[in-house]
Amino acid sequence: MSRRQVFGGSLLLFVLHQLLQKGLGIHLPFFHAYLDPFLSMPIVLGLLDWERTRRYGWRPLQPWEIAVTTLLFVLLFECGFPLWDPAFTADWWDVPAYGAGALLYACGRLPEN
Repeated sequence: MSRRQVFGGSLLLFVLHQLLQKGLGIHLPFFHAYLDPFLSMPIVLGLLDWERTRRYGWRPLQPWEIAVTTLLFVLLFECGFPLWDPAFTADWWDVPAYGAGALLYACGRLPEN
């Protein structure tokens, strides 16, 4: 599976989840809690990869760049926002979800251009 397919599948699954959850009122607790952090990394990394390769002509994201981006997301959403606003809560179980999503994206094969 290519990184582009991982991105597209993640985006589609995210939209379907939001429609089920907010549009139809169907709540699946495990998915409600961890699917968004899991899918956020392939979506964000896919957009970042697209911008780098298509807009700027740079090489695709390297594994260390994927790891740093994931770490920044964890720090921002699990440390920064909860300190900044009490309405946000840190859920440390989100960290493996972010990591799994990043790993899924990183393991996608690169396009052969």
